[in-house]
Amino acid sequence: MTDNDNETHSHLDNVQADTMPDVLKADDISMDNDKALIPDNVDIKDKGGRPPHLPNGDTRNKVFMLSTVGTRHEDIATVLGISADTLTKYYHDELAKGRIEANASVAETLFKQAKEGNTTAMIFWLKSRAKWKETSQHEISGNPDGTPVEVKIVTGID
Repeated sequence: MTDNDNETHSHLDNVQADTMPDVLKADDISMDNDKALIPDNVDIKDKGGRPPHLPNGDTRNKVFMLSTVGTRHEDIATVLGISADTLTKYYHDELAKGRIEANASVAETLFKQAKEGNTTAMIFWLKSRAKWKETSQHEISGNPDGTPVEVKIVTGID
């Protein structure tokens, strides 16, 4: 087979007519233009870019499940083959509910650890949930004889 033969050879050449889908057997299919296999009576306008995304139950469930384990939005979008903007546009509720589920699950574990005596978990819980904080107070006073404290600034430049 020469290079010229490859250019005119179609993957449909070896398909028998009785096994071809009906749409491919239609008489109004034009093989002469760039839109091969598209019926002539169908108006197709190339708008460029990706085709529109159509969410369905499977993709909604996948987004929710990935979100519940803390998967980044960019990574979820990659799995679906869409942009992060498209992900947030069509799956806002699934992302929000998944994040809430993930945070609740971790909070439940942290809470159990704190109740079981894990000091680090107790401290973290009290600081983040009960707004406890550690404070330090530093007082600077003058010299015992009442003279001001001398401050020398060292810059490293002579």
